[in-house]
Amino acid sequence: MQIKRDFEYYKNLHATVSHALLHLLSQVAMSQRYCPTSSRNEILIKFLKIKLKDARLANIKKDIKLMLVVARRKDGCLEKKLYELNEQAKKTKLAGAEKFYSLLVYLYDQERLESRLFEEGSVTEPGMLYILEDHIDHCFDESGHQQAPLSMLIQLERAPELIDVINRHGWFMAEMNEWNAMTHQAHIVIHPVT
Repeated sequence: MQIKRDFEYYKNLHATVSHALLHLLSQVAMSQRYCPTSSRNEILIKFLKIKLKDARLANIKKDIKLMLVVARRKDGCLEKKLYELNEQAKKTKLAGAEKFYSLLVYLYDQERLESRLFEEGSVTEPGMLYILEDHIDHCFDESGHQQAPLSMLIQLERAPELIDVINRHGWFMAEMNEWNAMTHQAHIVIHPVT
């Protein structure tokens, strides 16, 4: 389904851009000297070349190659392009599915919660936010607008606090559908704010 592919693409691209910038900042911060653009590009090239070989990032391989082209140009400044990409993403008017992706990014940025599509028969990890694949397929119409509540599952002691975090995001109203205080398993349902 297109929404699933978009979800994986958006998630992988955002994570790669964010991690590249964080890696660059950590490398520059460790240095006592000024780090010129050419050195910054080299740091990003080394980081991205490793990501190019990661099979999980196959859907953004072309994007990574384009980043490497920018970094290798004589007058290229990949760091600037990555920041511009983040700014453009913030200014984009979002439809329902994109708003949901934005919520997942927000939860990662604010709470360091990673998200995955739940696959039947797979082993779940505590602290990982799971989204039911068939919910994504059926909750959004062809134009990406949310038509039905969307379920998210998580095993986390502070899961009830996520309701307020999701509501602060502003595009969704969250409610706790089920909560098991013994196992810390939660079923959270989100509705679009109209």
